[in-house]
Amino acid sequence: MSNEPMSIRRRTFLAIVSASSAVIAGSFLHRPDDKRDHTAEPLMTIDQVYQITEQYYIGPKQERPPANEAEGTIWEVTDANQIGGTQRTLSDGERWVTLNIEPDALNSSIRPGEYYLTPNDGIEGIQRVIDRTGGNVVIRLAPGTYAGSELTLAHGVMLQGSGYNATKIKLKDGANTDLITTPDPPKRNVMACTLQNITFDGNKKNNSAGNVVYGAFWNSRFINCGFHSAPEAGFWLAGSVASTDDNHFTGCQFTTNEGVGLRGGANKESHPAVGVVRVDTNWFGHNGGPAIVARGNSWKITNSKLYHNASERGASIELDRCSYATVSGCDSYLGRTDRDHITVRASKGVNSVGNQIKNNDFRGEYRSAVRCLADADEITALQVHGNTIQNSANAIGGIITRTENGGSFANCSFKDNIFTSTMAGSKINLSAGWVSVGNLNA
Repeated sequence: MSNEPMSIRRRTFLAIVSASSAVIAGSFLHRPDDKRDHTAEPLMTIDQVYQITEQYYIGPKQERPPANEAEGTIWEVTDANQIGGTQRTLSDGERWVTLNIEPDALNSSIRPGEYYLTPNDGIEGIQRVIDRTGGNVVIRLAPGTYAGSELTLAHGVMLQGSGYNATKIKLKDGANTDLITTPDPPKRNVMACTLQNITFDGNKKNNSAGNVVYGAFWNSRFINCGFHSAPEAGFWLAGSVASTDDNHFTGCQFTTNEGVGLRGGANKESHPAVGVVRVDTNWFGHNGGPAIVARGNSWKITNSKLYHNASERGASIELDRCSYATVSGCDSYLGRTDRDHITVRASKGVNSVGNQIKNNDFRGEYRSAVRCLADADEITALQVHGNTIQNSANAIGGIITRTENGGSFANCSFKDNIFTSTMAGSKINLSAGWVSVGNLNA
């Protein structure tokens, strides 16, 4: 058999061994049926066909076995410090044959360090790539559903689907665990991850426990993704001693989760806060718990839609021992008179300082638009300004504040808000430490 290198196309290919012992490796490019050449004659008699995607070794570094013990297997060695440093060889049962790697014409945008996977690879295939590379890798996912559980991310992983409605990662039936996670969230974080253009499905119909995502992230981005149908939270951004900071959610949907849509702070062992979370232009709907539970500093919740959340418990947005948070430009609708649009709380030894609730629309039926509780601690410099407070039918109150166990308010203001109609209860009910100025129809 010749020792000359043979060309293959990246990732989707078959290795063919003919009766004459010549080896050819080629790819099946998916073309519309009307563009295929149905008159082409076979070039050779095919003796054996090895489907490489089922015999592709990715795992811990080890010595390559003898060729006669690995017939039909691709063996890959990668030098992470060298561009194009990947070498692949194919065993034909007698010897290892070098395979040249050429870009696939249909995937010409794939660069060194990028991987293209299909649903046949499943979550296990995604995990193998992450484990093998150690992170800092781009993984592009073809349309379809990838089923499994506990996909564990690493630093610098970019997981990119083919579109929100095209690529789905789904918790398998009976897993009863988290779908996506990071290593040891109470003590470690992962940095600079990106999840983009993917729907993540917690499959709550066939699982009794688990979050769609549970992990500690730092400087990560979540773009145009769906976090749906979890038995628990859609996304639990866990606090960590390693710091959870500077994470952005843009264009995502958090819907039909049994618990919270987006939860920030604490973890499964302790209760650290998180910092700098930007939540812009997202959609939260029909979650059993709050749309957002924010714990920590510098949450920026802007330009988002919140619809029929907190059906089982909580408020639509909970600023729980937060400071320097902003809720602005949001449209919030509730349909229960025992629920609040936004709650602000200082308690358990943590003051709440410098939060802003501005230029939002509060609609529907609800107990209050804004409810504040200072429980043994102080809420300072809270600004509730420029909001439109509507009453679709049976809304009870506008802003309600109260203190317990010696808590207090200081330098807080309710200013330039607009009430569009009457309410069943008090439009403005403020404790000491508040000023009310310029509110219309109050």
